[in-house]
Amino acid sequence: MSLNRLFRLISIALLMLFLALAISLVWIEWSIYQNGANSVPALRNFRLGLVAMEKLSAERGPANAYMGSRPGERDALYQQLKAARVTSDAAMDQLRDALEKDPTLRQSPMFDRLRTVQQALGPARAAVDRIGLQPEDQRTTLYVVSAVNGMVDMIPVMVRLTAELASIVDQSDPDLRDGLAGVRAAASLREYAGQIGSRFTAPLIIHRKLNSDEVIEIGRLYGRIELLRSLVSAQLASYSKRPEFARAIDEMDKQYFDNGFQFLDYLLQVGLKSGDYGITPAELAARYVPQMKSILDLRDLLLDDMMVRAEQRNVQARNFLASVIGLTIIACLFFQLLMYMIRKRVVRPLVSATDLVVGLVDGKLDQEIPKGKYDDEIGGMMRALRVLKERILERNSLAKEREALITQLQTSSNTDFLTGLLNRRAFFSYGEQQMAVAQRYERDLSVVLFDIDYFKRINDSYGHLSGDAILRGVAQTASQLLRKVDVLARYGGEEFIVLLPESDLAQAQAVAEKLRAALAHKDFEIDGGQHIRISASFGVAALVDGRGLEQLIKLADTALYVAKEQGRNRVATSA
Repeated sequence: MSLNRLFRLISIALLMLFLALAISLVWIEWSIYQNGANSVPALRNFRLGLVAMEKLSAERGPANAYMGSRPGERDALYQQLKAARVTSDAAMDQLRDALEKDPTLRQSPMFDRLRTVQQALGPARAAVDRIGLQPEDQRTTLYVVSAVNGMVDMIPVMVRLTAELASIVDQSDPDLRDGLAGVRAAASLREYAGQIGSRFTAPLIIHRKLNSDEVIEIGRLYGRIELLRSLVSAQLASYSKRPEFARAIDEMDKQYFDNGFQFLDYLLQVGLKSGDYGITPAELAARYVPQMKSILDLRDLLLDDMMVRAEQRNVQARNFLASVIGLTIIACLFFQLLMYMIRKRVVRPLVSATDLVVGLVDGKLDQEIPKGKYDDEIGGMMRALRVLKERILERNSLAKEREALITQLQTSSNTDFLTGLLNRRAFFSYGEQQMAVAQRYERDLSVVLFDIDYFKRINDSYGHLSGDAILRGVAQTASQLLRKVDVLARYGGEEFIVLLPESDLAQAQAVAEKLRAALAHKDFEIDGGQHIRISASFGVAALVDGRGLEQLIKLADTALYVAKEQGRNRVATSA
């Protein structure tokens, strides 16, 4: 094969390789641009979903006020309720129009969920109207609570709908993930804040104290709000250095978590003691609802920032794609020119040199040997190929970093955010493994379940922040007294669980007694520098043939109940 033909084949092979790399690079940038182009409309739809959910939630305020109306104020309150319903319907219609414009969304479950909510609004509103028209002495707790729940029960459907819209945004632009999580946390915070106010509606209308179910529900909502507050702070850590976000967070803390919570605490105390609230549901809405506006302001600030970032990235991706395509075309032309220059400056001179060498071998000593006219140009092509390789390596490196980040997030999901211990899900995952090992090799295994005595009283007397400090202190104290092989987890609320491998019932009982004594003799520092003492009750159960992990925990829970029945601050076992 001649050198010219070999060079032609090599040129064609290199050109195909270069085109494959160039097309791959253009395809990757095209995909990035397409995702970026989808993120802006996806964000708009997500915002419409949040607004629809917010307006539906806000409608509960005028609805509750109307249900508690008196004859002289009934017409005015009903006009306010009608205005709120018009606003809610408008927001729902805007979301419906947006979903109908997108063929994929129109065929999705989201459209069915929105239609379900709109259909359920009629009966729910009719129930509110019936109660508002009744004389005050005929309004009963059952019907008021049913009407309130009728409006509240539509929110979970809207939450699922907005979660699906958020997932579309996340798939379009993963860089918006932190802001997206912050927006969803703020929206949930606003919803739970509104639900707490709704839980006071029936007691205010009937003029009675809170019942046990309402107290439990209000406490549950308090806990969710505190959890969401922490989640919002964590998600907005990267935003906190920006003045507008710092101001918005401070305003939320002042307006809602200071003023709003103080008002709720006052109502809770009255509801627990006398039921003489001194206000109507309309006055409750007038005083409490404005305190929640700061939460919506923070949500909208995040949404505006995300929209600006998405639009900027979309423009950048489009410009970068155009640059990549232009550079790819230029690079292809340059490659052809380079092959031509190599052929002209390297191959042809090499062929001439070969002819000269053959002529010298043949004895043609009279031939003139010319000097080289050009320097070697091959290095330019190799540098161009290395640039392309480096670009691909950079993209592979980014993919690995993303996988590492996902792994890190999966690990953090196994940890209880307050105490740093394993959470309940992680405990069951680890416990099932240990249970399988213990049953296979016939080894001992025990479970200790304990919780803090009168923990609700601590929260009521010293506040939830002090309760959190107690939970952290208990987790730290228990961790220091256990072996490395023992597994300590937060089982839920003020309840903890310990898995003790290679420990029979007597050994587990001794461990539980050691923990009980340590907690009973320790002074726990709470908010404000105060020190208090606590006690805990313990239930112990050991593995017996045929028992599973859930059955073992159930036996320990039964023993814990026995310990509480016997006076608390003690250890009980279950055979």
